Amino acid sequence: MVAGVDIGNHTTEIVLARITDGTVEPITHGQAPTRGRKGSPESLEGAAALLHRIEVDAGVRADELVLSAIRPVDTETAPLPAAPSPRSPVRSLRRPDASTPAGTGYAVGRHTPLTALAGPAQPGPVIVSVDTETDFEIAAAGLTAAIERGWSVVGVLAAQDDAVLIRNRIPVDVPVVDEVELDGLPPGVLVAVEVVEEGRAYRALADPIALCAALELGHEQIHDVAEFTRELADSPAIAVTPRTGAPEPPAVDDDFIEFRIDAEVVRYAPAQAHGILRSQPPGTVARIRLRSIPTADHEMAVDDAFFTELSALDNGAWLRRGVADARGTVVALLAADHVADAAETLGRLTGRPARTIATEPAAAARGAQTTPGLPPDTVVCDIGGGTIDLIGPDRAVTAAGAGETITVAVARMLNIPRALAERVKRTPAIRVEGPHVAHEEDGRRLFLDGPAPADAIGRLCTRGSAGLVPFSNKLAAEEWRSLRLAIKQETVAANIARCLKAFEKPPTALVLAGGGALDDELLRTVGESLRTVPVVVGRANIDGVHGPRFAVAAGLVHLAAESHQNGRSTLPFVV
Repeated sequence: MVAGVDIGNHTTEIVLARITDGTVEPITHGQAPTRGRKGSPESLEGAAALLHRIEVDAGVRADELVLSAIRPVDTETAPLPAAPSPRSPVRSLRRPDASTPAGTGYAVGRHTPLTALAGPAQPGPVIVSVDTETDFEIAAAGLTAAIERGWSVVGVLAAQDDAVLIRNRIPVDVPVVDEVELDGLPPGVLVAVEVVEEGRAYRALADPIALCAALELGHEQIHDVAEFTRELADSPAIAVTPRTGAPEPPAVDDDFIEFRIDAEVVRYAPAQAHGILRSQPPGTVARIRLRSIPTADHEMAVDDAFFTELSALDNGAWLRRGVADARGTVVALLAADHVADAAETLGRLTGRPARTIATEPAAAARGAQTTPGLPPDTVVCDIGGGTIDLIGPDRAVTAAGAGETITVAVARMLNIPRALAERVKRTPAIRVEGPHVAHEEDGRRLFLDGPAPADAIGRLCTRGSAGLVPFSNKLAAEEWRSLRLAIKQETVAANIARCLKAFEKPPTALVLAGGGALDDELLRTVGESLRTVPVVVGRANIDGVHGPRFAVAAGLVHLAAESHQNGRSTLPFVV
């Protein structure tokens, strides 16, 4: 009698089976929330308690316990400001929280400080900068005098919040962009500015082809420019200049992300690392320090990290501004060190022999392979609480960031507890409009079975076992559906697409296993994100009876059966 024990970041799962001459006969199974951090003494005590419960319920006793190698993942929200990739050939001059530009239109010109306008007029259009020390009336007077002397002023950059004050005092209607960073902007460089008239959506400089032409950038850089302009599509004002040098590396005592790319080791500030973490397959990040996260407040080795900028989810295309809190970044960190004594501790707690026989990816793949009807070149995708494991016939990839990333993002954006976020992220919700009427996510209105409680009226609610549970008074039902799908797309679906970059060619099918695969919306978002590959996305059915859950626990039992039959421990996949 063998128990396969899978201690996950969110849940602990156990499959109990009888092994006879290498044949596995499942007896019972169970699951419970993981206590404490994965691999901690509390988590192992919880696993021992779960084993005891299912043994008592089934009237059997395990002779041996088998585990996979345990690596914890920490998922937290960190106050990291968004920033473009340090590889971008352009940079934005405007601070992200700036909100009061003036004038209308777009223009391109050479940067000229206000003090340089005192000399004779120079040929060609200029973009004039006004520093923090200059009063707006002095700036306006200097600009007016320069225009009268023949300077072709086509735009203004103001370091302070003075755009409207300056624009109202000069004789020309030019875009005036305020709250810009003038440090490191030398005279004579090209600057492109645009201010969108209120109520209009046209943004000329959010077009990567137009921006490349305006700043005289080569076509070989257009893909990086296109990635940069995605962040400009909803901005009321734009001020952009070519990047003239690499960003400064973080100071010795600052937070950092260290990468190994093409045999080169380089450190970036966390805000600069967003784009690289999403564009590179797992395995390129090596070390990290983020003092806002307790487990990473000192330099630590990691095998992977994944960042999700909450601001990217609040892009204005589908959600009203202000109905969700989009500040901060969800950070998932996969520790490089394994928990070495887990099997020994669990054996001592249960009084049974326990051993570690495989990695989690190897066990998940073996369990998922029991799904009926799998194509021969299927890649298994095990979606756990903390990690995503992609396992193919010849390689395996483990990435940080899975189900808990969704939970943390939902909790942060809605300002609700994680336990409630875990519930509301999975199922549709309704907005209660009155004591007896509610609004569904598909637009339908329905009559409630009984009067709604007073605290639910006018709020978005999820259906709980004890009735309606309110969780937002700002979101409409349709908005919550859009936000929920966007979170799943930007977290798990985007992470899976990143992992597939590590495979030489796309597989015929990707079969989802683990607790995350039970989410029908996640199945859909992953399928949508891989339509262009193309990959067929399906769901595992472990041993033909368990559905997608218990892939690791069942896989451990099957590996144990093979090791008993062969007289040795097997490890079919190398990570």
